[in-house]
Amino acid sequence: MMEKLPQFRLWSLNMLFDVIYGWRKWQGQRGFWCLLVVSLCLFCCLIGLVVNLFWLLSSDRPLWVGNQQSMITIASKDLSGNLQPTSGYDIDLVQRLTGVESVASIAIQSSLVTIGLKELPRVTIGFYSQNTIELLGLAAPFSMQNFESRKGIVSQRFWQQHLESNSSLKESRLYYRDSAFLIAGIAPQTMLRLGDVSVDIWLPDTYLQLGVPDMFVDNPEPYLKTRSNRYGFAQLSEQANVESLQDAYINLRQQTPWPDSGFSDNYYHPWLISGVELNPNGRDILQRQAWILLLLLVGFGFIIFSGIVSAYTQQGITRSAEMSLKLALGGCRRGLMGQLLRENIPALVLVGGLSPLLGLIVTHYVGTIGVYQEYFVEGVKFNFWLWLVAVSCSLWLFICCALFPLSGSINKLFSRGKQGHMTKMQQGVRQLVLVLQLAVITGVLLVSLSLMYQELQKYSSVVIAKDVTSYKPKVDGRLSVMLTSEQLDGEWRVDGSPIALSSAPFTQLGAPSLKYQSESGVALEKPINGLYVSHNFFRLLGIPLLSRGDLAENTVMINRSMASQLAIELGLNDWRAVKGLALKVSGFYYEKHVRVAGIVSDTAHFGIANEAKPLIYLSLKDQNPLLSSRIAPVFYSKGGNKEVIASHLNDWALLLSPKLSYVKGQSVVKQIEDTDTAGKLLFLTSSSMALLIIFLVIFTLYNKFSYAVKSEQMKWAIMLAVGGKKEALMAQMVWANALLAMVSILLTLGVFILLESYTQSLVNVSLFQPLIWAVCIALTLLFIVVITLWAARGLLKQNISVLLRG
Repeated sequence: MMEKLPQFRLWSLNMLFDVIYGWRKWQGQRGFWCLLVVSLCLFCCLIGLVVNLFWLLSSDRPLWVGNQQSMITIASKDLSGNLQPTSGYDIDLVQRLTGVESVASIAIQSSLVTIGLKELPRVTIGFYSQNTIELLGLAAPFSMQNFESRKGIVSQRFWQQHLESNSSLKESRLYYRDSAFLIAGIAPQTMLRLGDVSVDIWLPDTYLQLGVPDMFVDNPEPYLKTRSNRYGFAQLSEQANVESLQDAYINLRQQTPWPDSGFSDNYYHPWLISGVELNPNGRDILQRQAWILLLLLVGFGFIIFSGIVSAYTQQGITRSAEMSLKLALGGCRRGLMGQLLRENIPALVLVGGLSPLLGLIVTHYVGTIGVYQEYFVEGVKFNFWLWLVAVSCSLWLFICCALFPLSGSINKLFSRGKQGHMTKMQQGVRQLVLVLQLAVITGVLLVSLSLMYQELQKYSSVVIAKDVTSYKPKVDGRLSVMLTSEQLDGEWRVDGSPIALSSAPFTQLGAPSLKYQSESGVALEKPINGLYVSHNFFRLLGIPLLSRGDLAENTVMINRSMASQLAIELGLNDWRAVKGLALKVSGFYYEKHVRVAGIVSDTAHFGIANEAKPLIYLSLKDQNPLLSSRIAPVFYSKGGNKEVIASHLNDWALLLSPKLSYVKGQSVVKQIEDTDTAGKLLFLTSSSMALLIIFLVIFTLYNKFSYAVKSEQMKWAIMLAVGGKKEALMAQMVWANALLAMVSILLTLGVFILLESYTQSLVNVSLFQPLIWAVCIALTLLFIVVITLWAARGLLKQNISVLLRG
């Protein structure tokens, strides 16, 4: 025991000495090593994020689905590519397809629910069919007993807001269409949202019978089966090709006659989706984000680790004599490798300590992004073990990149010289590696700058005036709103500031609620998004008019996308020709004959990251009389004191109803930008990577060029000794490296040509933008010229005698 203690103490002292020595080596190049540690921490953090994101997206069904057998989702797709519910009739048709064992459905409706004497309007109810429990494998409190006893199940949020403080769970009695039902329990938290709809109460679909109109009482089946308010799910007997099932489903739907009575749906397309997926567009966005981050990280990691190799290669040159001397004095190769490993412990400790902290920050930020919150109802949770494996692999790769170049300096021949002469093969390999490095650097810079440019274009496309503020209503119960003609005409002022109105928030129009048809009768009736606005809406918000006109009663304004769609439908050569066109606009017990008064530019009503959709603006005077008094308007002001205006609006609202109030005003431009929080994350990530890449490239290329120059030190010394000029030698070095840079650019161009279609479909980014290519080529050549001169000047400024001695 006493003999082992001195050995352990000696080992501890050696380790402490090596760690301190490694730390001092770091202090000699603080700037480069700090940049390297920050870059490596960012890489470890993001690679863990991406790996866990792919893990979260690997499942084709949410956590609340207990059945793990092969399944598909049955829905419809509207003209804009969004998911829409389908009918029970269409869901039953899927049952007849080969390979389908059983089907189930969930209907979604908003309705009035009564608790005691309190009425709760617009409560979202999910009506589930009898075989939904078994087919989806729903957990308690969903059961056949509760289904047959017609008990309801409430969400955790609904229970906390309306029931928890009043009574116990078993005694709670609610009323739906004057029919009482008891509460069987609280639904799992993961069932809070079905797709992009938050469900408050779950009821058996037998309650749908209560909503059948009198005209269908004798035969309610056509009404219940043909109404498009359901999402269907089908269990397959075996793994099947969804595209083949989709084609068979469309053919069967075309061959099967539609019921004579009931609703008709001629403008939505049937859509079968693999797995249980009610937010396919959100999933596509997240997958695209994950692939973009992975693509950036592959290039970013290559640059980081090639920078590590270059830095330690340069260190190996200066320490070759030290290592050879230690070998000559009796040291072994294994011991020297252990020493080099211990010297890198400070780097490992810093990266291992800072990466989790940075990871927590990034994870928290990702958890606040709307698209992630909407898709992952249970929150953005990560697999700790996957995170640990990803970070451990990154650190292991760092050790390999650090020890590999230093191991080359460990040889058994002691020499006082620092460098040797490179053979032609070594020179060729060095040039090939340099070309590959420059190609990767150029490619990663192109991708990063292309993403940054794409995101900046989104923000620059916003045409709304920056000083426009919106005030959203907060409603707690039924309303009876009466607007004055002054407000409808856009002549109302509050605190001296003009006020505009709309029937819905600027970026929350929802699904199409209207239909339109040309009065000529040529085109079919189609769904359309509509927004009722005051007559000064466009002027106050600063929306450009492409074809001038004034919004008034019985006239409408349309956006550019709507004008183009009408022109295509009617066979017109120019979208401007639709001005003056007569349209029939219809909705829920509503029909209006209007004329197109003018055309405005497309605005970001549907989000800054989404394509513009057809939109029709109607006068608030033309609003559906059945709904106008129940809808509180959204107000907009330009300039003025936000607090004072909000106070006046709340005074006005209090005169109408104590259940109406207005929240603090928020910039419309900010609301638009907040629709693409995921894009902000991508912009911050790509810009941070681009900045770090630039600094890493400078240090990496400097170390690489310095190593190349030092390796050929004897050659340059001889050429200077026989009369060569330093300027000519430096120009020769610059020209040789510039040629390699041009070869790398051509290589990058060829690779991007092959990958263009793939990147367009995968990440929706074009890699051929002239401005971005010009910037990348200029930066690459500038780096090559400046860094080559920098590295060569440091060596060639020495005397010839010093160069010859090595």
